[in-house]
Amino acid sequence: MQDPNQPRSPASIRILCEAAPDYGVQPGQCLEGMGVKLFELYAAGTTVTISDEVRAIENFLRYAPKRSGLGVEIGRRYRPEVFGIWGYAILSSPTLRAGIQTAIDYANLSFVIARLGIDESQSPPLVSFDTSGLSSAAKGFILERHITVLTNFREQILPMLAVSQYYFKTTITDPEFEKAIKEMLGIKVALGCDVDGFVMREELLDMPLPTSDPKALEYCLDQCRATLRSEAQSQTPWAEKVRDAYLAQVGTPPSIAQVAAGLHVSERTLRRRLAQEGTSFRDLYTEARLSIAYELLKTTGLTVAAVAWRTGYSEPSSFVRAFSRRYGHPPGKIKRQGQVA
Repeated sequence: MQDPNQPRSPASIRILCEAAPDYGVQPGQCLEGMGVKLFELYAAGTTVTISDEVRAIENFLRYAPKRSGLGVEIGRRYRPEVFGIWGYAILSSPTLRAGIQTAIDYANLSFVIARLGIDESQSPPLVSFDTSGLSSAAKGFILERHITVLTNFREQILPMLAVSQYYFKTTITDPEFEKAIKEMLGIKVALGCDVDGFVMREELLDMPLPTSDPKALEYCLDQCRATLRSEAQSQTPWAEKVRDAYLAQVGTPPSIAQVAAGLHVSERTLRRRLAQEGTSFRDLYTEARLSIAYELLKTTGLTVAAVAWRTGYSEPSSFVRAFSRRYGHPPGKIKRQGQVA
């Protein structure tokens, strides 16, 4: 499984929620326990994590009919164009091997949950799916969806590649999984193996893609790299973003609603992001106030009462208790050290 905290577009969860009513599942049921509202999936700037998507899938499976093949049916809604620049880069690649490598290199721009890999050390080569960390229920659905998505790509970029020329081996032992993949996609499945992935002859990897376009590929890869750089720059931990927002307005401390608005997310989403990082707005607010108080005590001649007031405490006694809990000694000790120095 890829990094569960990796942020991504909510489009995949949106597709699942849109399909859910066809299976007697309400979209809101897919979002249970996530802190995300349905309308937020359509809002610009909304991001989710891979763990959010896995939870949505597990929620969906809890309420949907208990049968194999649901991942195939949902996966059919993912046409290559849904994947944007990542999908176009794959389509523009010169060979199947190059397309698979592009898919692996820029998987963070996709809706792929299992970690992709290609192992050419064995014969025949294996295009692998690392599903470690997934529940058994989610694993079957996600593999079905991934197999279907790759089949969608194959139909567009290599229609001459017959499904009889490759097969899927899996750690899953449920014959219903095998039956669904075989009947719905025509792909042979080998159950009870030590890995999950597609097995194909090496010469197939060197098949030229009819949609290959060197100039388009160069442009797509440039865009993929630029997107990853932009996302990396925007992935400053939410705790740090909140702390910076507070310190920028220390004279008039902002509320969580104001901070969330400044970060272009809902208050609910901000609370959820902070919880994923093991903190909360209240904890960060307290931490920032006490850090400022520490510096004021250390570098100014202000009294403990004055520092308490300047950092938002209405009662010095409350400030002393909070300070002592954080630093292990009362604020007066900082004053005494400063005076001695």
